[in-house]
Amino acid sequence: MDMFRYYLKLSLRNLMANRLFFSLMITTLAVGVGVFLANIAIIKTMTNDPLPNKSDRVFNVSFNIWPNNNPSAKLLPIMRYDDAMHLLKNDIATHSMIHYQSQVYTRAIDSKTLSRVKAKVRATTPGFFPLTDAPFAFGGSWSDDYATQVVLGHRMNQQLFGGGNSVGKVIDVEGKPFEVVGVLKAWQLKPLFYHPGNDQAFEVIDDIFVPIETAINNSWVVQVQSRSAERIDSVSETRGKNHFFIHAFVQLDRPAQKIAMQNYLDDYSILRQQGGEFLRENDNRLLDVNQWLELNKVVDERMLAFGLATSLFLAVCIFNASSLLLARYHSARFETGLRRALGARVKDIFYQGLVESTVIGICCAILALIFGWIFLKLSLRLFPDLEHISDIDGSLMLTGVAIAMLTSFVSMIYPLLKSCHGSVSTTLK
Repeated sequence: MDMFRYYLKLSLRNLMANRLFFSLMITTLAVGVGVFLANIAIIKTMTNDPLPNKSDRVFNVSFNIWPNNNPSAKLLPIMRYDDAMHLLKNDIATHSMIHYQSQVYTRAIDSKTLSRVKAKVRATTPGFFPLTDAPFAFGGSWSDDYATQVVLGHRMNQQLFGGGNSVGKVIDVEGKPFEVVGVLKAWQLKPLFYHPGNDQAFEVIDDIFVPIETAINNSWVVQVQSRSAERIDSVSETRGKNHFFIHAFVQLDRPAQKIAMQNYLDDYSILRQQGGEFLRENDNRLLDVNQWLELNKVVDERMLAFGLATSLFLAVCIFNASSLLLARYHSARFETGLRRALGARVKDIFYQGLVESTVIGICCAILALIFGWIFLKLSLRLFPDLEHISDIDGSLMLTGVAIAMLTSFVSMIYPLLKSCHGSVSTTLK
């Protein structure tokens, strides 16, 4: 311990005596680590498993049915109302849910102002909540498929009621009263696996959840992807029509359930074909969460290219820092040679260098976290969809510290070995 304190004191003295030199070196490493850390933060968000405990047991459902003989080769991630209702009738899945996205304007019914706020709506079924592991703060889901009841997201509950338990209160949605039966906790899915397409993957959680039958009855428009093989004037006319707009997911906890569900989908397709409809060449599809995210290319290829570039940039920073240290040790070779001539062993010089690299690594880590936060904010200008959920959290901060310490050691190891194995007589001459 006494020797460690001595080495620490000597390292601090060296850093203060050569503060300009070491400031340049530390800044060089910190910039490289900071850029790399910001890149990791974004890629971590993009590649995150939104349901780590059951992502291999939750499946997106796509039918191969098309109403006419001119089907597109690509399976749609959406289905008709009638197809969705048939899927819900299955007794195979642990949980089944269907949904579509809409948008409304709302306010608390007893609000003193008539101003409304815009809200993103998820028209869905009660199975949505257990399938996605949605965390309730208060209340629960609705029990009637046609109820004028809603579940509020945490953010909307804060906006309308200032937070707290708002179960039993009433909100005005598009001029009609809806009772609040549940409130979700602050909740983030990274990414939104149930709607990753149409630039929705990194949006915040929906504001209002409502029974899908109620949303259809009220003709709440489909805000994103839909396709129709016949004229539809409003969402309320979609029942029994060839209008594709509903997404579907099922939770299948056992392999036997997946086999049975695949047979259930195939039997339904054959039934529709016998009724005069057409089947695409593709099979009915069951893709688990991560396969579904991969299909929707949630990981931006630009980000992967940027990741490679930042890795190379970090390598360049380490090389530059090592070159600076090599020059520094070369200029201090007389001092090193004198210490060795007075009895210092090679391992003593090496240990002192390790302590010095640790001090440099700590300084680099602090600066790298600051740079990482700055570079992350700049990077989000290129990827604005990630703004709500990309951050340098505790685990990434520890990762940044570890990388900073490692890069400090790597940049110092060659100059240090070069310094330790020089000839004492040659150095002193």
